[in-house]
Amino acid sequence: MKKRTMRKAWLIVCVVLSQTAVFGQLPGFEKVEWKTEEVAKGITWKHAHTTALLNAAQNINILEIDTRKRSVTLVYDKDKNRITSEMSQAAKALASVNGGFFDMKNGGSESYIKVDGAVPDKDTLKWLSHSRYSGALIITTKGQIVIEKRGNYKAYTANRKYDDVLITGHLLIDDGARVALKDEPFVTKRHPRTCLGLISKNKMILVTVDGRFEQADGMNLNELTDLMISLGCKEAINLDGGGSTTMWLADQGVVNMPCDNKKFDHEGERPVANIVAVH
Repeated sequence: MKKRTMRKAWLIVCVVLSQTAVFGQLPGFEKVEWKTEEVAKGITWKHAHTTALLNAAQNINILEIDTRKRSVTLVYDKDKNRITSEMSQAAKALASVNGGFFDMKNGGSESYIKVDGAVPDKDTLKWLSHSRYSGALIITTKGQIVIEKRGNYKAYTANRKYDDVLITGHLLIDDGARVALKDEPFVTKRHPRTCLGLISKNKMILVTVDGRFEQADGMNLNELTDLMISLGCKEAINLDGGGSTTMWLADQGVVNMPCDNKKFDHEGERPVANIVAVH
């Protein structure tokens, strides 16, 4: 009787662990066929154009970054919006994606940003009341990448160990748990998306999901969270998306399909204010 009880308890534990492992995994993820290429030491590019996910066409690009071998920085032009490829080439990056939300008309970041240890803008603080800006991307002076719930921006400014800081969002995964998101159009409607995730201390991923095309439907933020969970992320934060979504490689150029020109090609980049660059 005792052995049977122990066996039953063990089976329950196994089932719970199994359910935990796949909780939040995007249906059909295991059927996706990824094309994989090492583009530089410590940078692996994965791409899939598939209909296996969400009963829709999806075009997904992923950069896996070994942060022991590569450094990551924010690159920011406070005076003029420029396309991601131009900013990346000027910064001599090996790879990049577009960064945070920005003023499309006048240029500059719409939220708090710290670059190279300094705050380049006079902050209006309008972003404080916006639910979108729930997380922070931090790059320390030692090159560590941190994703966390948005803290006190004054502390970010004062902390000399923080080289780059970008307040953005929504925060999607925090300390291994998905973050509950509001039921609002920005969250629930499918759009092109750009996202940054942490799989482990030394492994970061940059993800673009194309959208607004028959060939690429895009994702809502709950679906994007499921994708990042499926990719093994313990932390994840949404960046600017829509027409801004762009992934660039030094030896390939733009590899996703930016939608600002309304054509399913590589030419539709939108000028942006900042990027996440890999060196």
